[in-house]
Amino acid sequence: MKRLEPTQVLPAPSFTDPRVHLLDDLWLLTIFAILLAAGLPWLVSSFAMQFGAALLGLLALTAVHVAFTVLISPAAVLGTGRRRTLALLHAVGVAAIGLTWHYAGGLQNPVFLIVFALPVVGAIFLSRWQPYVSAAVAVLIVAIVALAEAPELRWYASGFDPIGSWLVARLGTSTAAADTPFPGFYAPAGYYLVLLEGFAILMLACAFAAEYLGSIFDRLHAHVAAARVEAEHGRELWSSLIEELPRAAVLVDAATQQIVAESASFADSGWTRGPATGRKLGEIIQFSYPEIVEDLIAGAGGTAPEVTFRAGGDVRMARIGVQHLAHRGKRLALVVMEDHTEAFAVRAALDAAEQATLVLDTEGRVLAFNKPARALFSSACVGAEAQPLLALPELPERWWEPGLTGRRKMHVRILPRLFQVTSTAVALPGERERIVVISFLPIARAEAADATYIGTRLQRS
Repeated sequence: MKRLEPTQVLPAPSFTDPRVHLLDDLWLLTIFAILLAAGLPWLVSSFAMQFGAALLGLLALTAVHVAFTVLISPAAVLGTGRRRTLALLHAVGVAAIGLTWHYAGGLQNPVFLIVFALPVVGAIFLSRWQPYVSAAVAVLIVAIVALAEAPELRWYASGFDPIGSWLVARLGTSTAAADTPFPGFYAPAGYYLVLLEGFAILMLACAFAAEYLGSIFDRLHAHVAAARVEAEHGRELWSSLIEELPRAAVLVDAATQQIVAESASFADSGWTRGPATGRKLGEIIQFSYPEIVEDLIAGAGGTAPEVTFRAGGDVRMARIGVQHLAHRGKRLALVVMEDHTEAFAVRAALDAAEQATLVLDTEGRVLAFNKPARALFSSACVGAEAQPLLALPELPERWWEPGLTGRRKMHVRILPRLFQVTSTAVALPGERERIVVISFLPIARAEAADATYIGTRLQRS
């Protein structure tokens, strides 16, 4: 029984466009990144941190994540209005990250700014321009927070009239003496300027990288969509092929053993009465050992060369092959049945015969043999060369050739016994070559058979 590899059934995704689902997962990753970016530096440097306000910022980001999940879960494909809502929600989430940074250390914790790269890169899953919008929002929010925290930056910003004066008026006085410096942390104004410039360059680079990533993802998604269409066409094709198979075949659910589809040859074979679809295979065909077929269907598949079954009251033999395949999330088994009753009967007749019989092809290789031949030639096997198998010292090579007459009889001594060898040529339809059937009958049995034949003729006379 031949074993095949088991079929793996992969669950089909519940959506056709996975981009927004990736963005939803990215927001969850952003929340964990904020916890790491705020907690680890705080443990190392003990900078000023407002825990209550920072936790409220994390709560707002969690609400953004939940809103993303709610908006994308009902539909497989998002409409224009829902995408715009997600884009606005994404920008609000970026602003919430900026406020969380302000309460989680602000300028004292510059490592936190790396977190902004996640939503900027992930914004490509909404639209092509969303990464640039998210980068601009991130730079604007970080600049506002820096102006609110650094008096030196406010002093520089007050020189840009009228916008600088308006911002300074909203954020605080322009004199450094009026502000309390951060405990344990002080840096010159150039540090803040370089920090903001580096952050702006980082966000712009992330936006460019996101656009490139989006183009690659779109190409991959197009390939997946094309592959899905081809798979649908292939599914329709093999479904029609199963129905038009020239052999008796059924498609069986491996879990329930019920027939899903049947070929026209199976319906016309006369093995069953009525339609077989929807019924179990063991109910419509009475196998002598149904466990063999059930094990092939429920297991890894394979081939059962000789299976006995009853059809219309007659006992018949079949060769059953089972190949598993996946279809619409189910594991199915293609069961192909070949009626081998005639071949089994011929084989049984050969094995029951007294004379050893070999069947050779035109190249002198063994095609078939019966059980007495195996007893006479212990090294006989299908495909073996006949020359070393039948070589006799007193006879020429290929002594078994029947010649032009197509039939030849001779006496040959093999080991201590004398055999009557009959060599018969069987023509192949449409070919000049022919196969040779060689039978070996012990000479004593041959003489007894001839004597019996002569006695029968005399009695009839």
